[in-house]
Formats: sequence, structure tokens, C-alpha cells
Amino acid sequence: MLENSRYELKFVTYDVNYFLIKHWIKMSQHNFFREYENRIVNNIYFDSLNFKSFTDNVDGQSKRVKTRYRWYGKFEKQSYGNMEFKIKRNVFGYKKTYNVKNLIIDEKKDFRYINNKIFNELPQDIGIFFKQNDNPQIINQYEREYFKTKNQKFRVTIDRNIKIFDQRKSNTPNISRKTISQNYIVLEIKFDRKSRKDIEDLISNIPIRISKNSKYINAFRSVYGI
Repeated sequence: MLENSRYELKFVTYDVNYFLIKHWIKMSQHNFFREYENRIVNNIYFDSLNFKSFTDNVDGQSKRVKTRYRWYGKFEKQSYGNMEFKIKRNVFGYKKTYNVKNLIIDEKKDFRYINNKIFNELPQDIGIFFKQNDNPQIINQYEREYFKTKNQKFRVTIDRNIKIFDQRKSNTPNISRKTISQNYIVLEIKFDRKSRKDIEDLISNIPIRISKNSKYINAFRSVYGI
């Protein structure tokens, strides 16, 4: 899968810097255009009982996996989504994605039902891995903007209005009791290996600093108070 891997750079900043980022995109000599209409993105992040995904990320392990179920649109309005295993190997990353049909996430269904529904849609080997990492920790929701450079080499996404919902003490999805957290935005730049030599030119005047923390890590820290 390494031939399909890509780089991802993350930048985390306060929401007050949103217009600085939009100005950087607008004025960039790389001629960004809006790739898609804005979408609401929702994720359930799963982890093992000993929080291996969290600790591997924080410790900077060269090989790690993030496990999440993703769907788009407002809560309770979807009928299908994707189970995603986001795999990191050193600086490279790629995803394995599996479609899950007829699954509506709401507070009436417990996680045993949700997890079994997901498990039944996965290949056997992937299902075994999921069973070992199927403890729901976080649900988050945010609005995503999509941009791409004219030469198609770089994609930029902006995530804002990020909401975090703690799942640790609930047998059913908590999508109503939001965790209090800082109001921040995440900018991500995604590109393949062939474009690595051009990235310094792209980010030379970006108005915020690079960050290694993912939304899952930031959300985990918010709910655990660490």
C-alpha cells in the first residue's frame, strides 16, 4: 500500500485565525480552487482497552493505526458511512476504507449493535483487528472546507466548529452532551511523495505553525483533562 501513501501536514490554531488562513489560500501563487462544497464530518474514534492508538500517537511510534467510523451530514440523518483504518508508517500514511450500509447513529442504538453492524461488514482479518480496538472513546463533528491547487498536487482542508462528545461512560452514542473545549481549527495539507520537494515553497508564508497532534489526540485530552 505504500505506493498509494501520502504525506499529511497538520496545523492547529485558534479560530480567530480563520481569516488569516483564508487570506493565505486566496493570495497563494499556487492558485487554490474550492474542490467541493463544505460538508459536516462526523467520526466515532475507537481504541483498545489500554488506549494503544492514543499512546502510539503521543509516543511518536513509527507504525500506528487510528480506527474510526466516519459519516457525513447532521447527526441521525445518514444511512451509511465508512469504517476507516488510518495507517501510519514513518512519515507516510494511507487508509483502508470499508463501506457500512444502513447504519444510523443515534442515541437509541447501543454500541453493541453498532459494533456488530460494523464488524459484519469487514473482511475477517480486519474484523479481528477491529474487535481488539472497538471501544468507543470520542465522537466529534466539524465543518470541513476543501481546496486544491491548480496543478492538482496539494489538497488543503480546513476544519472548524469542532464539537467533541465523550463516549466513555455511555452504552449508547452521546451526541447531545458536548465536552467543553478550546475553540480551534485544523488545517491539513495532503500530498503524495512526488510533490514533497515542492511543499516548502507552498508553506513558506503560512500564518500558523505545524502541529503533530490529531483531532483524536486533542479530543482525548479534552475529555480526560490531560
